[in-house]
Amino acid sequence: MENNIYFEAVGTSNIIKEKMLENIVINKANSDFLFDIIENNQNLLSDDEYFEKQIVVKGVNANALSFLTTQANYHINIKIFTLAFICLLFDMAISDGVAAFLLGLFGVNYSLVKLNGMEKCVAYKIKSEKSVNDEQLMALTQCNFTQYNTKCGNLNADGSCKMWREDQVKAALDSLISKKIIKMNGMNYEIIF
Repeated sequence: MENNIYFEAVGTSNIIKEKMLENIVINKANSDFLFDIIENNQNLLSDDEYFEKQIVVKGVNANALSFLTTQANYHINIKIFTLAFICLLFDMAISDGVAAFLLGLFGVNYSLVKLNGMEKCVAYKIKSEKSVNDEQLMALTQCNFTQYNTKCGNLNADGSCKMWREDQVKAALDSLISKKIIKMNGMNYEIIF
């Protein structure tokens, strides 16, 4: 990602979506969804951002018959931060380039790491509680954290709770510490940034 803080694109909806896929999100479904959200919720944009739609009428001459077709062209200029915020709100995964750009904006110089489901769950628990001890984290092995289970993807296909094992929680803690995402502060775990 360059130092440009705006995502700018001109063309049909398919061209815009392809550029979003190349630069902002990591799959086509998210690209389509992000485009639709912006088109239908332009109130999310600030005064210096825009999403313009123009209808272009084209004439096609086929065997001496003239047909008129319409096509929508778009011109958008939206802050990358706005797009990333929308992605966050709707739980869409952003590209590594956008993530690195955002971390750079805030002066964070961490290399990007991928987290597995258990690591996400433990990190979410620590972030939501600000600081937790071993006993609080081991509660993740019980079935009373349904609000975290949906965030962590720890549900069976039928919606019932899937239990984490204690060794999974401990392995996730060790991994998060080695990746410098959490740290020990006394007897408690905390998110580093």
